[in-house]
Amino acid sequence: MQAVWSWQRSATRIGYALLALYALHAIIGAAAQKMGTTLPFLLGNIGQTLLFFSATVLIVAGFIQKDVESESRGWLAALDDNGERYAMLVFYVFICMVIVQEVLRRFVLNYSSAWAQETAQYAFIYLGYIGAAFAVKERAHIRFDILLQRLPARLHGWVYLFAEFCTLVFAIIATYWCMHTIEQLWHFEGTTPVLRVNKIWAEAALPIGFTLMIVRCLQMMWRDIADIRAGRPAYVGKSMFEE
Repeated sequence: MQAVWSWQRSATRIGYALLALYALHAIIGAAAQKMGTTLPFLLGNIGQTLLFFSATVLIVAGFIQKDVESESRGWLAALDDNGERYAMLVFYVFICMVIVQEVLRRFVLNYSSAWAQETAQYAFIYLGYIGAAFAVKERAHIRFDILLQRLPARLHGWVYLFAEFCTLVFAIIATYWCMHTIEQLWHFEGTTPVLRVNKIWAEAALPIGFTLMIVRCLQMMWRDIADIRAGRPAYVGKSMFEE
């Protein structure tokens, strides 16, 4: 336990240290711009992005480790329960921190970054598709339950099983066509406007999200079959508006 706590504090401290290093780089860059001088070493857009994202991951990892240890179930069980939620937390924190630092750079240092808007957009795309997979696991997607209300409870599991099967088929088809796009980008090497990296890094959000949806659909179908065999009520999940 002491070793885990030490690792958690170390990851958090390293994350804050990287964040401070980024802030120092931004301040020095702003000062150099005002003085009209050129720094001998610049991180560039990719370097700043990697530094900022690494700081975000390490800071969030410290909080995630604390959450995992509080449940006392281990990393594998925690990833199975909340893997998408942890990933969403990383991207959400990254988006918020990017927006805040960009506001500070523009209005305090008068030295904005070129990479902030692009990376925030791509992080939001990852956040959405990974969140869609988590919503499949929690059955939190928008659904119409008029049919379920008119059917006896013993048939609810079959309805959910059919719905998960339809979602599974859609996710498989979507994954296939997403990989076709990835293959084209791999051959033609399309690059992003600012970072000038292959667009695969952005488009990969779709096959990753749909692959996670496939895994979660299979898990939910397995649960439905087990509930039907055992005569248990079907797992309803989370409703959009809870009283």
